[in-house]
Amino acid sequence: MEDLSTRKRIRLSHDAYQKGHAFSITITTYQRYPWFRLHPELAGGAIRLFSEMVQARQTVLFSFCIMPDHLHLLLKDKDIVDFVRLFKGRLTPLARRLEHGRVLWQRSFYDHGLREEESLEKVVRYIWQNPVRSGIVSCASAYRWNGSLVWPNWKDLPGAHTGGDKPHPYESQ
Repeated sequence: MEDLSTRKRIRLSHDAYQKGHAFSITITTYQRYPWFRLHPELAGGAIRLFSEMVQARQTVLFSFCIMPDHLHLLLKDKDIVDFVRLFKGRLTPLARRLEHGRVLWQRSFYDHGLREEESLEKVVRYIWQNPVRSGIVSCASAYRWNGSLVWPNWKDLPGAHTGGDKPHPYESQ
């Protein structure tokens, strides 16, 4: 077993997550199991849970995309780590009812705090385009499991009907 005293720290300080910055979050299923493709009701449950949590926590959820084995979020919250912990914990019981004994989530999550020079709009569009880049759909607006709780009519925005040829938002231009 890996010695915990030598494990690389993957989180920023707790204070860094409480400053109200926008974070791009990726949460992956355990062993990349395609939970959300096999169980669409789990994806629907995740979207309902986003809506409940955003309202209860006064979170700003700019964009989300639920892929077969992971999900992407761009959000502002008073405590990102707590948001992810609650989200994962509250969705897990539904997964247990669907496949008893199978683990839903990979440990931890990936995060990227947006810097001042990074365009919120580019990251939002990049998240929406994920199923296009993966070859699941030909345009982002055709995908059922992406959206925004800030812009409910996001599919009417410019670029929502385009393909996934956008560069990665964190690459220098």
